[in-house]
Amino acid sequence: MGIVLLVLQVLAALTFVILMAIQTDKAQQSGVMGLGGQGGRNMGSIEMPVGAERILKPMSKWVAVGFLFLSALAAMHGEKVLQWWHFPIALALYVAIMLFGDRVWESFTRLFGSTS
Repeated sequence: MGIVLLVLQVLAALTFVILMAIQTDKAQQSGVMGLGGQGGRNMGSIEMPVGAERILKPMSKWVAVGFLFLSALAAMHGEKVLQWWHFPIALALYVAIMLFGDRVWESFTRLFGSTS
């Protein structure tokens, strides 16, 4: 099981690096830097994701959180405390964070002020 976790962790890390490399920020969208800025519309004054950003940002979030969970599972496996029932619990936590994480973060920033 340790080899499977390691392979999945490496694949998640490589996927995350590739996803981050092809994304652009708002300053780059008018230029030619990054593959994410090559297609779609310009952001302009609208605040909703357009073009490739609509797919890349959520995908990056899923891969990043998946990498973190794989890292935690790999660390538990290294300590010889990983049991078969840890995987379904980690999967349930992963899905819950992906489904409700944005709402929790928005509530947190409303309560304690914006970070930007």
